[in-house]
Amino acid sequence: MGTKGKSDGTKELLALYRKSQDPEAAERLVVDHLALVKRLCWRFHSSGEPQEDLIQVGTIGLLKAIKKFDPELGSSFISFAVPVIVGEIKNYFRDHGWAVKVPRKLQSQKMAVDRAVVGLTQNLGHTPTVPEIAEDTGFSIEEVAETFEVERFGKPLSLDAQYESDDSEDVSSILDYMGVPDADLEGLADRVDLELALDGVDSREQAIIYLKFYSGLSQSAIAKRLGISQMHVSRLQRTALNKLKSSLIKQSSA
Repeated sequence: MGTKGKSDGTKELLALYRKSQDPEAAERLVVDHLALVKRLCWRFHSSGEPQEDLIQVGTIGLLKAIKKFDPELGSSFISFAVPVIVGEIKNYFRDHGWAVKVPRKLQSQKMAVDRAVVGLTQNLGHTPTVPEIAEDTGFSIEEVAETFEVERFGKPLSLDAQYESDDSEDVSSILDYMGVPDADLEGLADRVDLELALDGVDSREQAIIYLKFYSGLSQSAIAKRLGISQMHVSRLQRTALNKLKSSLIKQSSA
């Protein structure tokens, strides 16, 4: 009964606002539907944006829905207001930058699709399907589907952004799933220095260094592989290591 009373009150306030543009009626409608705005904003709580900012943006969307709603079209206010509020929040993310450069044509298509969703929702009384949106906008089904993909590029998540797991009530962040420090990354600079130093070593000396320190072959095995004496391998290895040492010292002091 409480829900019915609130629904009746919403209809009366909407009728009053539509007739007289009474600001008090609009304010009462905003207060009555603020919980709806907060629930919709919570869907975006992993975006890294403060909830207070999203609620403010969502409230603007609610006000737009109040101003645009036409009860004579037969749809309920809630079914009309939800896509308007969500659309306003998504526009906020769009206007605050893209994670990647999105072509202007695709951005324009998305805006047209968002507007079509709002209008069709009120006219049809339900969230429109992709074919219905395509027919209304004149886009192909593929183009409409493509605009929905644009939302993925709205904004990169912060590593500290928290989200809920599907199978747990615990809240975690991306940082919680990052592994231990990457040893390969830690040694990247040293590998680059070594590659530069190897440029000063001839091809046969490079082969000996590789076979000795990367393949783990003994000097006798290397000698057999290259068809030279073990003493020759030892001499070439010592020469190569001296060249590398000298080159690395120069790089570190540069």
